[in-house]
Amino acid sequence: MKLLKVLAVIAALVAVSCGPSRHSIHVEMRYPSKAGIELAGKTISVVFLENQDQIATEFNSSMADGFAFALEEEYSTGEGSVPVYSMKRSTDGNYADKDTLFRLLMDTGTDVVFLLDTVSLGNLRVDGATKIASAVSSDSSYLSVAHMPFRMKMYSFDAMDQTATVRNYGGSSEAQPLVYSDGKDDSNTKFVKAMAALPTAAWETGKEISDSFRSQWKHEQYSLAYFDNEKWYTSLDRAEVYDWKGAMDIWLELLETNDLLKRSCAEYNIAVACYMLGDYNLASEWLDLSDKDNLLPLSDALRKRIEARK
Repeated sequence: MKLLKVLAVIAALVAVSCGPSRHSIHVEMRYPSKAGIELAGKTISVVFLENQDQIATEFNSSMADGFAFALEEEYSTGEGSVPVYSMKRSTDGNYADKDTLFRLLMDTGTDVVFLLDTVSLGNLRVDGATKIASAVSSDSSYLSVAHMPFRMKMYSFDAMDQTATVRNYGGSSEAQPLVYSDGKDDSNTKFVKAMAALPTAAWETGKEISDSFRSQWKHEQYSLAYFDNEKWYTSLDRAEVYDWKGAMDIWLELLETNDLLKRSCAEYNIAVACYMLGDYNLASEWLDLSDKDNLLPLSDALRKRIEARK
């Protein structure tokens, strides 16, 4: 009886040693922006409205340029890849209307369009001058900060969003033009300089507005299955440097086996790779195949992540 128990334990150990092991991968995953819109991998355009107020129109133009520039930086699409267009504002136009935004989307030929409505500017105020410790020249040795309050509205429409919803954004803030002088300028001169610096301040404001549309990043851990074999180890090496396509090539080779457990592990790993590459539907299909061959303990957590992304 004792011998049978010992043999049973040895058999169990052998079975464990032949099973798959788990390898953890730590990655920074991209999530939609604070504004709730996903812009990664999409083409974007920005449209601003003009009206009879030349100063407000110039402010809006500069703000749109800064906004577009920041989106190009965030999504690595290259300078000029987020085009900026202008359009005359009609007094009876409904710029929050889905049909209006859809027509703009068709005209610009992009996946997502942002429309900056005309801004409402307040009264410009200029602070007193403060001496700069390490001024470049005497005529710029003093700095005054100006304050231009404004109200704005912005709308966006995403052709790839299944809800086909116009998103509305807006609020109040202030632009802060910088005024440099020799410290002897009167209030009128400082006002004129502040107005000249207003477009630059509006451009910076556009960049600040883009913060709500930048991707959010979260540190996450994912698991891969592997066996004690050179090919499996090589695939993990590639995954560690985020060469998901290279790792997937090896896992596709490893599908050529009659061992359902090994095939299931390879299919599960391919599902992880598809997920990392942003193809969530294909990831789901590979995970279905894995579950069919041999339901792995890792499957449920990955499926929840895939479904959350769809």
